[in-house]
Amino acid sequence: MRNKKYLLSGLAAAALAFHLFAGIAFIRVSAPTYDEPVHLIGGYSYLVNGRFLMDQIGHPPLSEALSALPLLALKLNTFASHPYSINGQVYHYAHLFFYNNSVGPERLINTARTGTFLLWMLLLAVFLYVFASRLSGPAAAAFSVMAFCFMPAFISNNALITTDAAAAVFYLGAVAAAYRFASLKGDAAVVKSSRPLYLWAITAGALAGMAMLSKFSMFVLPPLITGMLLLDNFLDRGMKWPRAIGYYCLLLASALLMIFLVCRGNIGLYFDVMVSMLGRIDTGHSSFALGQYSLGGVWWYFPLAFAVKTPLAIVFLAGIGAVAVFRKPGRDWLWLLIPPAFYFAASLGTRLQIGYRHILPVMPFLALAAGLGAEYLMARRKWRLIFLAAALCAAWGWGMHRLHPYYLAYFNELAGGPANGYKFLVDSNLDWGQDVKTLGRYLKNRGNPPVIFSYFGVAKPENYGIDYTQLGPVLNVKFPGTGVQVCSMKQILLAVSATNLQSVYYPDRQTFSWLKERRPVFSAGHSIFFYDLSADKGGLEELAGLFDREGRNAEAECLYQRAAGPSDKSF
Repeated sequence: MRNKKYLLSGLAAAALAFHLFAGIAFIRVSAPTYDEPVHLIGGYSYLVNGRFLMDQIGHPPLSEALSALPLLALKLNTFASHPYSINGQVYHYAHLFFYNNSVGPERLINTARTGTFLLWMLLLAVFLYVFASRLSGPAAAAFSVMAFCFMPAFISNNALITTDAAAAVFYLGAVAAAYRFASLKGDAAVVKSSRPLYLWAITAGALAGMAMLSKFSMFVLPPLITGMLLLDNFLDRGMKWPRAIGYYCLLLASALLMIFLVCRGNIGLYFDVMVSMLGRIDTGHSSFALGQYSLGGVWWYFPLAFAVKTPLAIVFLAGIGAVAVFRKPGRDWLWLLIPPAFYFAASLGTRLQIGYRHILPVMPFLALAAGLGAEYLMARRKWRLIFLAAALCAAWGWGMHRLHPYYLAYFNELAGGPANGYKFLVDSNLDWGQDVKTLGRYLKNRGNPPVIFSYFGVAKPENYGIDYTQLGPVLNVKFPGTGVQVCSMKQILLAVSATNLQSVYYPDRQTFSWLKERRPVFSAGHSIFFYDLSADKGGLEELAGLFDREGRNAEAECLYQRAAGPSDKSF
Protein backbone atom coordinates (compact mmCIF):
# COMPACT_ATOMS: atom_id res chain seq x y z
CA MET A 1 0.00 0.00 0.00
CA ARG A 2 2.83 2.33 0.91
CA ASN A 3 4.62 1.51 -2.35
CA LYS A 4 1.46 2.38 -4.30
CA LYS A 5 1.25 5.72 -2.50
CA TYR A 6 4.88 6.51 -3.30
CA LEU A 7 4.37 5.49 -6.93
CA LEU A 8 1.34 7.75 -7.35
CA SER A 9 3.11 10.64 -5.62
CA GLY A 10 6.08 10.15 -7.94
CA LEU A 11 3.85 10.10 -11.01
CA ALA A 12 2.06 13.28 -9.86
CA ALA A 13 5.45 14.98 -9.33
CA ALA A 14 6.57 13.87 -12.80
CA ALA A 15 3.34 15.23 -14.28
CA LEU A 16 3.95 18.59 -12.61
CA ALA A 17 7.50 18.59 -14.01
CA PHE A 18 6.09 17.96 -17.50
CA HIS A 19 3.52 20.72 -17.02
CA LEU A 20 6.28 23.16 -16.09
CA PHE A 21 8.44 22.07 -19.03
CA ALA A 22 5.55 22.33 -21.50
CA GLY A 23 4.44 25.72 -20.17
CA ILE A 24 7.93 27.23 -20.43
CA ALA A 25 8.30 25.82 -23.95
CA PHE A 26 4.97 27.41 -24.93
CA ILE A 27 6.03 30.73 -23.42
CA ARG A 28 9.29 30.74 -25.40
CA VAL A 29 7.68 30.19 -28.81
CA SER A 30 4.71 32.54 -28.30
CA ALA A 31 4.69 36.20 -29.20
CA PRO A 32 2.47 38.50 -27.09
CA THR A 33 -1.16 37.62 -27.66
CA TYR A 34 -3.88 40.12 -28.43
CA ASP A 35 -4.71 41.38 -24.93
CA GLU A 36 -1.59 40.58 -22.91
CA PRO A 37 0.08 44.03 -23.17
CA VAL A 38 -3.20 45.66 -22.05
CA HIS A 39 -3.50 43.37 -19.03
CA LEU A 40 0.14 43.99 -18.12
CA ILE A 41 -0.11 47.79 -18.19
CA GLY A 42 -3.33 47.56 -16.17
CA GLY A 43 -1.68 45.45 -13.48
CA TYR A 44 1.59 47.39 -13.42
CA SER A 45 -0.20 50.74 -13.25
CA TYR A 46 -2.25 49.46 -10.30
CA LEU A 47 0.86 48.28 -8.42
CA VAL A 48 3.07 51.30 -9.08
CA ASN A 49 0.68 54.25 -9.23
CA GLY A 50 -2.39 52.86 -7.51
CA ARG A 51 -4.27 53.77 -10.67
CA PHE A 52 -7.28 51.71 -11.76
CA LEU A 53 -7.76 51.04 -15.47
CA MET A 54 -10.84 48.90 -14.85
CA ASP A 55 -13.21 51.17 -16.73
CA GLN A 56 -10.83 51.38 -19.72
CA ILE A 57 -9.69 47.74 -19.88
CA GLY A 58 -12.94 46.14 -18.74
CA HIS A 59 -11.40 43.80 -16.17
CA PRO A 60 -10.96 43.97 -12.39
CA PRO A 61 -7.40 44.44 -11.10
CA LEU A 62 -6.35 41.36 -9.09
CA SER A 63 -5.31 38.93 -11.83
CA GLU A 64 -3.52 41.67 -13.75
CA ALA A 65 -1.72 42.87 -10.62
CA LEU A 66 -0.57 39.35 -9.72
CA SER A 67 0.78 38.89 -13.26
CA ALA A 68 2.59 42.23 -13.12
CA LEU A 69 4.22 41.56 -9.72
CA PRO A 70 7.47 40.11 -11.18
CA LEU A 71 7.87 43.28 -13.27
CA LEU A 72 8.41 45.42 -10.17
CA ALA A 73 12.01 44.19 -10.06
CA LEU A 74 12.57 45.59 -13.57
CA LYS A 75 11.67 49.20 -12.60
CA LEU A 76 9.75 50.02 -15.75
CA ASN A 77 8.45 53.35 -17.00
CA THR A 78 4.65 53.64 -16.80
CA PHE A 79 4.41 56.62 -19.22
CA ALA A 80 1.57 57.87 -17.02
CA SER A 81 1.72 61.42 -18.43
CA HIS A 82 1.63 60.33 -22.08
CA PRO A 83 -1.50 61.32 -24.05
CA TYR A 84 -2.29 57.65 -24.68
CA SER A 85 -2.54 57.16 -20.93
CA ILE A 86 -4.41 60.37 -20.22
CA ASN A 87 -6.91 59.86 -23.06
CA GLY A 88 -7.59 56.20 -22.21
CA GLN A 89 -6.27 54.77 -25.50
CA VAL A 90 -5.42 51.53 -23.78
CA TYR A 91 -4.13 49.49 -26.72
CA HIS A 92 -1.87 52.32 -27.87
CA TYR A 93 -0.82 52.93 -24.26
CA ALA A 94 -0.01 49.26 -23.77
CA HIS A 95 1.90 49.20 -27.06
CA LEU A 96 3.97 52.19 -25.90
CA PHE A 97 4.66 50.56 -22.53
CA PHE A 98 5.60 47.30 -24.13
CA TYR A 99 7.85 48.40 -27.00
CA ASN A 100 9.43 51.60 -25.64
CA ASN A 101 10.47 50.61 -22.13
CA SER A 102 13.83 50.19 -20.42
CA VAL A 103 13.52 46.41 -20.84
CA GLY A 104 12.98 44.64 -24.15
CA PRO A 105 9.52 43.23 -24.92
CA GLU A 106 10.65 39.59 -24.85
CA ARG A 107 12.13 39.83 -21.37
CA LEU A 108 9.18 41.88 -20.16
CA ILE A 109 6.47 39.49 -21.33
CA ASN A 110 8.30 36.27 -20.46
CA THR A 111 9.18 37.46 -16.95
CA ALA A 112 5.50 38.14 -16.24
CA ARG A 113 4.32 34.95 -17.95
CA THR A 114 6.71 32.69 -16.06
CA GLY A 115 5.69 34.07 -12.67
CA THR A 116 2.01 33.85 -13.61
CA PHE A 117 2.33 30.29 -14.87
CA LEU A 118 4.06 29.09 -11.71
CA LEU A 119 1.43 30.74 -9.51
CA TRP A 120 -1.56 29.21 -11.28
CA MET A 121 0.12 25.81 -11.60
CA LEU A 122 0.84 25.58 -7.88
CA LEU A 123 -2.54 26.90 -6.74
CA LEU A 124 -4.48 24.60 -9.05
CA ALA A 125 -2.43 21.58 -7.99
CA VAL A 126 -2.98 22.37 -4.30
CA PHE A 127 -6.73 23.03 -4.65
CA LEU A 128 -7.23 19.89 -6.71
CA TYR A 129 -5.25 17.75 -4.29
CA VAL A 130 -7.11 19.04 -1.23
CA PHE A 131 -10.52 18.73 -2.90
CA ALA A 132 -9.94 15.25 -4.35
CA SER A 133 -8.37 13.96 -1.12
CA ARG A 134 -11.48 14.91 0.80
CA LEU A 135 -13.77 13.44 -1.85
CA SER A 136 -12.03 10.09 -2.29
CA GLY A 137 -8.50 9.92 -0.89
CA PRO A 138 -4.85 10.47 -1.92
CA ALA A 139 -4.98 8.16 -4.96
CA ALA A 140 -7.78 10.16 -6.55
CA ALA A 141 -5.94 13.36 -5.63
CA ALA A 142 -2.78 12.20 -7.41
CA PHE A 143 -4.76 11.20 -10.52
CA SER A 144 -6.57 14.57 -10.53
CA VAL A 145 -3.29 16.46 -10.45
CA MET A 146 -1.97 14.29 -13.29
CA ALA A 147 -5.08 14.96 -15.37
CA PHE A 148 -4.75 18.72 -14.88
CA CYS A 149 -1.04 18.70 -15.79
CA PHE A 150 -1.62 17.20 -19.24
CA MET A 151 -4.61 19.35 -20.23
CA PRO A 152 -3.51 21.72 -23.05
CA ALA A 153 -6.00 24.40 -21.97
CA PHE A 154 -4.07 24.86 -18.72
CA ILE A 155 -0.61 24.64 -20.28
CA SER A 156 -1.48 27.45 -22.68
CA ASN A 157 -3.95 29.69 -20.84
CA ASN A 158 -2.11 29.52 -17.51
CA ALA A 159 1.01 30.75 -19.30
CA LEU A 160 -0.65 33.86 -20.74
CA ILE A 161 -1.31 37.21 -19.10
CA THR A 162 -5.10 37.06 -19.12
CA THR A 163 -7.84 36.90 -16.50
CA ASP A 164 -9.18 33.47 -17.46
CA ALA A 165 -6.74 31.28 -15.53
CA ALA A 166 -7.17 33.29 -12.32
CA ALA A 167 -10.95 33.00 -12.54
CA ALA A 168 -10.70 29.22 -13.01
CA VAL A 169 -8.26 28.82 -10.11
CA PHE A 170 -10.25 30.86 -7.60
CA TYR A 171 -13.56 29.39 -8.73
CA LEU A 172 -12.25 25.93 -7.89
CA GLY A 173 -10.62 27.14 -4.66
CA ALA A 174 -13.78 28.81 -3.37
CA VAL A 175 -15.92 25.72 -4.07
CA ALA A 176 -13.29 23.45 -2.47
CA ALA A 177 -13.25 25.58 0.70
CA ALA A 178 -17.06 25.68 0.84
CA TYR A 179 -17.16 21.89 0.43
CA ARG A 180 -14.67 21.54 3.27
CA PHE A 181 -16.97 23.68 5.43
CA ALA A 182 -20.01 21.58 4.46
CA SER A 183 -18.21 18.29 5.16
CA LEU A 184 -17.03 19.45 8.61
CA LYS A 185 -20.35 20.78 9.88
CA GLY A 186 -21.54 17.19 10.37
CA ASP A 187 -18.71 16.58 12.84
CA ALA A 188 -20.07 17.25 16.34
CA ALA A 189 -16.63 18.06 17.78
CA VAL A 190 -15.93 20.58 15.01
CA VAL A 191 -19.34 22.20 15.38
CA LYS A 192 -18.83 22.52 19.09
CA SER A 193 -15.44 24.27 18.76
CA SER A 194 -16.63 26.38 15.76
CA ARG A 195 -13.12 27.59 14.93
CA PRO A 196 -12.51 25.39 11.84
CA LEU A 197 -15.94 26.30 10.49
CA TYR A 198 -15.22 30.00 10.83
CA LEU A 199 -11.88 29.58 9.08
CA TRP A 200 -13.32 27.62 6.16
CA ALA A 201 -16.24 30.05 5.74
CA ILE A 202 -13.83 33.00 5.68
CA THR A 203 -11.51 31.17 3.26
CA ALA A 204 -14.35 30.31 0.89
CA GLY A 205 -15.54 33.91 0.93
CA ALA A 206 -12.04 35.34 0.41
CA LEU A 207 -11.41 33.04 -2.56
CA ALA A 208 -14.80 33.93 -4.03
CA GLY A 209 -13.85 37.60 -3.66
CA MET A 210 -10.55 36.92 -5.44
CA ALA A 211 -12.44 35.27 -8.29
CA MET A 212 -14.70 38.32 -8.57
CA LEU A 213 -11.60 40.53 -8.58
CA SER A 214 -10.16 38.54 -11.46
CA LYS A 215 -13.11 38.44 -13.86
CA PHE A 216 -16.49 40.15 -13.69
CA SER A 217 -18.34 36.99 -14.74
CA MET A 218 -17.42 35.57 -11.32
CA PHE A 219 -20.14 37.68 -9.67
CA VAL A 220 -22.19 34.46 -9.79
CA LEU A 221 -19.86 32.65 -7.40
CA PRO A 222 -20.89 33.92 -3.90
CA PRO A 223 -24.61 33.34 -4.49
CA LEU A 224 -23.84 29.95 -6.06
CA ILE A 225 -21.79 28.81 -3.06
CA THR A 226 -24.32 30.16 -0.59
CA GLY A 227 -27.15 28.43 -2.43
CA MET A 228 -25.27 25.14 -2.42
CA LEU A 229 -24.58 25.44 1.30
CA LEU A 230 -28.26 26.12 1.92
CA LEU A 231 -29.21 23.08 -0.15
CA ASP A 232 -26.59 20.95 1.58
CA ASN A 233 -27.89 21.94 4.98
CA PHE A 234 -31.48 21.38 3.90
CA LEU A 235 -30.64 17.84 2.78
CA ASP A 236 -29.00 16.72 6.01
CA ARG A 237 -30.12 19.25 8.69
CA GLY A 238 -26.55 19.23 9.97
CA MET A 239 -26.77 22.67 11.56
CA LYS A 240 -29.54 24.81 12.98
CA TRP A 241 -30.65 27.42 10.49
CA PRO A 242 -29.87 30.61 12.47
CA ARG A 243 -26.29 29.44 13.01
CA ALA A 244 -25.94 28.24 9.41
CA ILE A 245 -27.16 31.56 8.03
CA GLY A 246 -24.68 33.35 10.27
CA TYR A 247 -21.83 31.41 8.66
CA TYR A 248 -23.16 32.14 5.17
CA CYS A 249 -23.30 35.85 5.96
CA LEU A 250 -19.72 35.61 7.18
CA LEU A 251 -18.76 34.05 3.83
CA LEU A 252 -20.41 36.86 1.86
CA ALA A 253 -18.88 39.51 4.11
CA SER A 254 -15.45 37.98 3.55
CA ALA A 255 -15.92 38.22 -0.23
CA LEU A 256 -16.99 41.87 0.00
CA LEU A 257 -14.11 42.69 2.34
CA MET A 258 -11.65 41.23 -0.16
CA ILE A 259 -13.11 43.42 -2.92
CA PHE A 260 -12.98 46.43 -0.61
CA LEU A 261 -9.30 45.85 0.25
CA VAL A 262 -8.05 45.18 -3.30
CA CYS A 263 -10.04 48.12 -4.67
CA ARG A 264 -8.60 50.26 -1.86
CA GLY A 265 -12.00 51.25 -0.58
CA ASN A 266 -13.38 52.18 -4.00
CA ILE A 267 -15.90 49.35 -4.06
CA GLY A 268 -18.44 51.49 -5.90
CA LEU A 269 -16.14 51.73 -8.92
CA TYR A 270 -15.87 47.96 -9.04
CA PHE A 271 -19.64 47.42 -9.21
CA ASP A 272 -20.18 50.34 -11.62
CA VAL A 273 -17.64 48.92 -14.08
CA MET A 274 -19.02 45.40 -13.63
CA VAL A 275 -22.55 46.52 -14.57
CA SER A 276 -21.17 48.49 -17.52
CA MET A 277 -19.09 45.57 -18.80
CA LEU A 278 -21.86 43.00 -18.46
CA GLY A 279 -24.10 45.34 -20.42
CA ARG A 280 -21.43 45.78 -23.08
CA ILE A 281 -20.99 42.01 -23.41
CA ASP A 282 -24.74 41.66 -23.92
CA THR A 283 -24.50 43.77 -27.10
CA GLY A 284 -22.73 40.87 -28.84
CA HIS A 285 -19.45 40.29 -30.63
CA SER A 286 -18.50 38.91 -34.02
CA SER A 287 -17.78 35.19 -33.78
CA PHE A 288 -17.23 32.12 -35.95
CA ALA A 289 -18.12 28.48 -35.31
CA LEU A 290 -18.11 25.63 -37.82
CA GLY A 291 -18.70 27.91 -40.81
CA GLN A 292 -21.40 30.00 -39.14
CA TYR A 293 -20.94 33.69 -38.33
CA SER A 294 -22.83 35.47 -35.59
CA LEU A 295 -23.00 38.74 -33.68
CA GLY A 296 -25.49 37.57 -31.07
CA GLY A 297 -24.03 34.13 -30.50
CA VAL A 298 -25.36 30.60 -30.99
CA TRP A 299 -26.35 28.33 -28.12
CA TRP A 300 -24.09 25.51 -29.34
CA TYR A 301 -20.84 27.52 -29.47
CA PHE A 302 -19.46 26.35 -26.12
CA PRO A 303 -20.75 22.77 -26.48
CA LEU A 304 -18.86 22.66 -29.79
CA ALA A 305 -15.74 24.17 -28.19
CA PHE A 306 -15.96 21.63 -25.38
CA ALA A 307 -16.43 18.76 -27.83
CA VAL A 308 -13.44 19.57 -30.06
CA LYS A 309 -10.94 21.13 -27.64
CA THR A 310 -11.21 18.85 -24.61
CA PRO A 311 -9.09 15.65 -24.59
CA LEU A 312 -11.41 12.69 -25.12
CA ALA A 313 -9.63 10.70 -22.42
CA ILE A 314 -10.46 13.42 -19.89
CA VAL A 315 -14.13 13.45 -20.91
CA PHE A 316 -14.31 9.66 -20.65
CA LEU A 317 -12.63 9.45 -17.24
CA ALA A 318 -14.62 12.42 -15.93
CA GLY A 319 -17.83 10.66 -16.91
CA ILE A 320 -16.75 7.57 -14.96
CA GLY A 321 -15.83 9.77 -11.98
CA ALA A 322 -19.15 11.61 -12.03
CA VAL A 323 -21.10 8.32 -12.05
CA ALA A 324 -18.94 6.93 -9.23
CA VAL A 325 -19.49 9.99 -7.03
CA PHE A 326 -23.20 10.08 -7.78
CA ARG A 327 -23.55 6.47 -6.59
CA LYS A 328 -21.81 7.16 -3.31
CA PRO A 329 -23.94 7.91 -0.24
CA GLY A 330 -23.92 11.51 0.87
CA ARG A 331 -23.83 14.78 -1.02
CA ASP A 332 -20.38 14.80 -2.62
CA TRP A 333 -21.99 14.80 -6.08
CA LEU A 334 -23.48 18.19 -5.25
CA TRP A 335 -20.03 19.80 -4.99
CA LEU A 336 -18.42 17.99 -7.91
CA LEU A 337 -21.19 18.36 -10.48
CA ILE A 338 -23.23 21.50 -9.80
CA PRO A 339 -20.49 24.20 -9.99
CA PRO A 340 -19.21 23.20 -13.47
CA ALA A 341 -22.71 22.41 -14.75
CA PHE A 342 -24.00 25.77 -13.53
CA TYR A 343 -21.15 27.74 -15.12
CA PHE A 344 -21.36 25.82 -18.39
CA ALA A 345 -25.15 26.29 -18.56
CA ALA A 346 -24.74 30.02 -17.88
CA SER A 347 -22.24 30.27 -20.75
CA LEU A 348 -24.82 29.05 -23.27
CA GLY A 349 -26.67 32.36 -23.11
CA THR A 350 -23.69 34.70 -23.44
CA ARG A 351 -23.32 36.77 -26.58
CA LEU A 352 -19.54 36.97 -26.24
CA GLN A 353 -18.31 33.84 -28.01
CA ILE A 354 -14.65 34.13 -28.88
CA GLY A 355 -12.94 31.34 -27.00
CA TYR A 356 -12.87 28.06 -25.12
CA ARG A 357 -11.10 30.03 -22.38
CA HIS A 358 -14.46 31.49 -21.35
CA ILE A 359 -15.47 28.08 -19.98
CA LEU A 360 -12.07 27.51 -18.36
CA PRO A 361 -13.63 27.49 -14.83
CA VAL A 362 -15.33 24.21 -15.84
CA MET A 363 -12.03 22.50 -16.62
CA PRO A 364 -10.56 22.02 -13.09
CA PHE A 365 -13.72 20.14 -12.13
CA LEU A 366 -13.25 18.00 -15.21
CA ALA A 367 -9.70 17.16 -14.07
CA LEU A 368 -11.07 16.47 -10.59
CA ALA A 369 -13.76 14.10 -11.92
CA ALA A 370 -11.23 12.43 -14.22
CA GLY A 371 -8.99 11.73 -11.24
CA LEU A 372 -11.91 10.19 -9.37
CA GLY A 373 -12.75 8.12 -12.44
CA ALA A 374 -9.19 6.82 -12.81
CA GLU A 375 -9.09 5.90 -9.12
CA TYR A 376 -12.46 4.13 -9.39
CA LEU A 377 -11.37 2.04 -12.39
CA MET A 378 -8.06 1.05 -10.84
CA ALA A 379 -9.57 0.18 -7.45
CA ARG A 380 -12.28 -2.01 -8.98
CA ARG A 381 -10.13 -3.38 -11.82
CA LYS A 382 -12.62 -2.65 -14.57
CA TRP A 383 -10.24 -3.95 -17.21
CA ARG A 384 -12.28 -3.25 -20.34
CA LEU A 385 -12.83 0.33 -19.31
CA ILE A 386 -9.17 0.60 -18.23
CA PHE A 387 -8.00 -0.57 -21.68
CA LEU A 388 -10.34 1.90 -23.38
CA ALA A 389 -9.10 4.72 -21.14
CA ALA A 390 -5.49 3.69 -21.84
CA ALA A 391 -6.13 3.80 -25.60
CA LEU A 392 -7.67 7.27 -25.34
CA CYS A 393 -4.75 8.43 -23.17
CA ALA A 394 -2.26 7.04 -25.72
CA ALA A 395 -3.98 8.98 -28.54
CA TRP A 396 -4.02 12.08 -26.35
CA GLY A 397 -0.32 11.72 -25.52
CA TRP A 398 0.63 11.21 -29.16
CA GLY A 399 -1.37 14.29 -30.13
CA MET A 400 0.35 16.33 -27.45
CA HIS A 401 3.74 15.12 -28.64
CA ARG A 402 3.01 16.16 -32.24
CA LEU A 403 1.59 19.50 -31.14
CA HIS A 404 4.42 20.51 -28.78
CA PRO A 405 4.91 23.35 -27.96
CA TYR A 406 1.91 25.02 -29.67
CA TYR A 407 -0.63 24.03 -27.03
CA LEU A 408 -3.12 26.85 -27.65
CA ALA A 409 -3.88 25.17 -31.00
CA TYR A 410 -4.97 21.87 -29.41
CA PHE A 411 -7.96 20.18 -31.03
CA ASN A 412 -8.80 16.59 -30.21
CA GLU A 413 -9.19 13.52 -32.42
CA LEU A 414 -12.90 14.24 -32.93
CA ALA A 415 -11.91 17.44 -34.77
CA GLY A 416 -9.12 15.73 -36.69
CA GLY A 417 -6.36 17.40 -34.65
CA PRO A 418 -4.94 20.94 -34.75
CA ALA A 419 -4.50 20.97 -38.53
CA ASN A 420 -8.30 21.08 -38.85
CA GLY A 421 -8.86 23.46 -35.94
CA TYR A 422 -9.44 26.56 -38.08
CA LYS A 423 -12.43 24.84 -39.71
CA PHE A 424 -14.20 24.68 -36.35
CA LEU A 425 -13.12 27.70 -34.29
CA VAL A 426 -10.63 30.55 -34.53
CA ASP A 427 -9.88 33.70 -32.49
CA SER A 428 -8.52 32.85 -29.02
CA ASN A 429 -9.34 29.18 -29.53
CA LEU A 430 -6.46 28.94 -31.97
CA ASP A 431 -5.19 32.25 -33.28
CA TRP A 432 -4.37 35.06 -30.89
CA GLY A 433 -1.37 36.42 -32.81
CA GLN A 434 1.03 34.22 -30.86
CA ASP A 435 2.65 32.41 -33.78
CA VAL A 436 4.12 35.42 -35.58
CA LYS A 437 7.34 34.49 -33.80
CA THR A 438 7.35 31.04 -35.41
CA LEU A 439 6.59 32.59 -38.81
CA GLY A 440 9.60 34.87 -38.36
CA ARG A 441 11.86 31.87 -37.69
CA TYR A 442 10.57 30.08 -40.77
CA LEU A 443 11.13 33.10 -43.01
CA LYS A 444 14.63 33.55 -41.64
CA ASN A 445 15.43 30.00 -42.75
CA ARG A 446 14.15 30.94 -46.23
CA GLY A 447 16.45 33.95 -46.39
CA ASN A 448 13.99 36.57 -45.07
CA PRO A 449 11.96 37.12 -48.27
CA PRO A 450 9.40 39.98 -48.14
CA VAL A 451 5.79 38.91 -47.59
CA ILE A 452 2.27 40.24 -47.79
CA PHE A 453 0.83 39.75 -44.31
CA SER A 454 -2.80 39.69 -43.18
CA TYR A 455 -2.22 39.59 -39.44
CA PHE A 456 -4.52 39.20 -36.46
CA GLY A 457 -2.53 40.28 -33.42
CA VAL A 458 -0.65 43.06 -31.63
CA ALA A 459 2.97 41.80 -31.64
CA LYS A 460 5.17 43.75 -34.06
CA PRO A 461 6.14 41.42 -36.94
CA GLU A 462 9.36 43.36 -37.59
CA ASN A 463 10.54 42.44 -34.10
CA TYR A 464 10.78 38.87 -35.36
CA GLY A 465 12.64 39.79 -38.54
CA ILE A 466 9.61 39.79 -40.85
CA ASP A 467 9.86 42.10 -43.87
CA TYR A 468 6.24 42.77 -44.80
CA THR A 469 3.44 44.90 -46.08
CA GLN A 470 0.04 44.68 -44.40
CA LEU A 471 -3.12 43.51 -46.13
CA GLY A 472 -6.53 43.59 -44.45
CA PRO A 473 -5.15 43.73 -40.91
CA VAL A 474 -7.43 43.40 -37.87
CA LEU A 475 -5.49 45.39 -35.32
CA ASN A 476 -6.16 47.79 -32.46
CA VAL A 477 -2.73 49.29 -33.07
CA LYS A 478 -1.68 50.08 -36.64
CA PHE A 479 1.58 48.67 -37.97
CA PRO A 480 2.91 50.53 -41.02
CA GLY A 481 4.93 47.58 -42.32
CA THR A 482 8.59 47.69 -43.30
CA GLY A 483 8.24 49.41 -46.66
CA VAL A 484 7.90 46.32 -48.83
CA GLN A 485 6.86 47.16 -52.41
CA VAL A 486 4.63 44.50 -53.93
CA CYS A 487 5.72 45.45 -57.45
CA SER A 488 9.35 44.64 -56.65
CA MET A 489 8.71 41.27 -54.97
CA LYS A 490 10.44 38.39 -56.78
CA GLN A 491 8.04 35.92 -55.21
CA ILE A 492 4.48 36.69 -54.20
CA LEU A 493 4.35 35.27 -50.68
CA LEU A 494 1.25 35.66 -48.52
CA ALA A 495 0.83 34.95 -44.81
CA VAL A 496 -2.71 34.97 -43.35
CA SER A 497 -3.82 34.53 -39.75
CA ALA A 498 -6.52 31.88 -39.27
CA THR A 499 -9.01 34.42 -37.90
CA ASN A 500 -8.60 36.53 -41.03
CA LEU A 501 -8.70 33.46 -43.26
CA GLN A 502 -12.20 32.84 -41.90
CA SER A 503 -13.01 36.57 -42.32
CA VAL A 504 -14.45 36.79 -38.79
CA TYR A 505 -14.04 40.56 -38.54
CA TYR A 506 -14.49 41.45 -42.22
CA PRO A 507 -17.81 42.69 -43.63
CA ASP A 508 -17.28 40.34 -46.58
CA ARG A 509 -17.14 36.83 -45.10
CA GLN A 510 -15.67 35.50 -48.36
CA THR A 511 -12.61 37.75 -48.34
CA PHE A 512 -10.11 34.89 -48.21
CA SER A 513 -12.39 31.97 -49.11
CA TRP A 514 -10.37 31.37 -52.31
CA LEU A 515 -7.34 30.47 -50.17
CA LYS A 516 -9.14 27.53 -48.59
CA GLU A 517 -8.81 25.66 -51.88
CA ARG A 518 -5.04 26.05 -51.75
CA ARG A 519 -2.55 24.14 -49.66
CA PRO A 520 -0.25 26.37 -47.59
CA VAL A 521 3.49 25.90 -47.95
CA PHE A 522 3.85 26.23 -44.17
CA SER A 523 1.64 26.59 -41.10
CA ALA A 524 3.07 28.54 -38.16
CA GLY A 525 1.72 26.87 -35.03
CA HIS A 526 -1.44 25.91 -36.97
CA SER A 527 -2.62 29.52 -36.71
CA ILE A 528 -0.82 31.45 -39.49
CA PHE A 529 -0.89 30.02 -43.02
CA PHE A 530 1.87 30.79 -45.52
CA TYR A 531 1.27 30.58 -49.29
CA ASP A 532 3.47 30.94 -52.35
CA LEU A 533 1.27 32.45 -55.08
CA SER A 534 4.08 33.29 -57.48
CA ALA A 535 2.92 30.87 -60.20
CA ASP A 536 -0.76 30.81 -59.21
CA LYS A 537 -2.67 32.86 -61.84
CA GLY A 538 -6.04 32.60 -60.10
CA GLY A 539 -4.53 33.33 -56.70
CA LEU A 540 -2.72 36.41 -58.02
CA GLU A 541 -5.93 37.76 -59.51
CA GLU A 542 -7.82 37.24 -56.23
CA LEU A 543 -5.00 38.91 -54.32
CA ALA A 544 -4.97 41.82 -56.77
CA GLY A 545 -8.71 42.27 -56.14
CA LEU A 546 -8.08 42.61 -52.41
CA PHE A 547 -5.46 45.31 -53.02
CA ASP A 548 -7.92 47.08 -55.29
CA ARG A 549 -10.56 47.04 -52.56
CA GLU A 550 -8.08 48.70 -50.18
CA GLY A 551 -7.47 51.45 -52.75
CA ARG A 552 -3.92 50.24 -53.44
CA ASN A 553 -4.45 50.32 -57.18
CA ALA A 554 -0.81 50.46 -58.32
CA GLU A 555 0.03 47.29 -56.37
CA ALA A 556 -3.12 45.62 -57.67
CA GLU A 557 -2.11 46.45 -61.24
CA CYS A 558 1.32 44.86 -60.73
CA LEU A 559 -0.36 41.67 -59.50
CA TYR A 560 -2.81 41.62 -62.41
CA GLN A 561 0.09 41.99 -64.85
CA ARG A 562 1.96 39.20 -63.13
CA ALA A 563 -1.09 36.97 -63.35
CA ALA A 564 -1.40 37.71 -67.08
CA GLY A 565 2.20 36.56 -67.62
CA PRO A 566 4.87 38.06 -69.89
CA SER A 567 3.72 39.80 -73.04
CA ASP A 568 3.80 37.64 -76.17
CA LYS A 569 6.16 39.48 -78.59
CA SER A 570 6.48 36.67 -81.13
CA PHE A 571 5.25 37.21 -84.73
